[in-house]
Amino acid sequence: MIELRHELSVEDYNYLRRSVKWIIVTEKRAKKALDNSFYKVIAYEDERPVGMARIVSDGGYTYFITDVIVHPEYQGKHIGTQMIDDILKFIEKDVDKGETVMVSLMSAYERESFYSRFGFHTRPFGNHGPGMSMWVSRINNGEIISS
Repeated sequence: MIELRHELSVEDYNYLRRSVKWIIVTEKRAKKALDNSFYKVIAYEDERPVGMARIVSDGGYTYFITDVIVHPEYQGKHIGTQMIDDILKFIEKDVDKGETVMVSLMSAYERESFYSRFGFHTRPFGNHGPGMSMWVSRINNGEIISS
């Protein structure tokens, strides 16, 4: 049975990232990311983490859903749906009467249809341009590269 919790170790964070072939985050950066998350939801089967999602936020009106991961052995079992439902319920409780907030995310490649079920729009949409990103790395010789 899947249980949703709200704490995750750095080791388990990178375990889940590795399971979907995402980059591994250094312990320092992973700990800071997890500690500074506005909200986290982690799906466990027994004591094994099988999925996660988190929110980063300015605490005002912007929420960014990130690190939505379901271990490949557990995909297709509605764990992602449970986690996004949990996150959206958290956000809805955080919004007071008369307030509007912005909830954003960057979908994994070709996973837009999953998020559209929750009411997310694929960008560009209306007056919203396309989402954009870049990676900034410091390689071993100290040089900064962007990609």
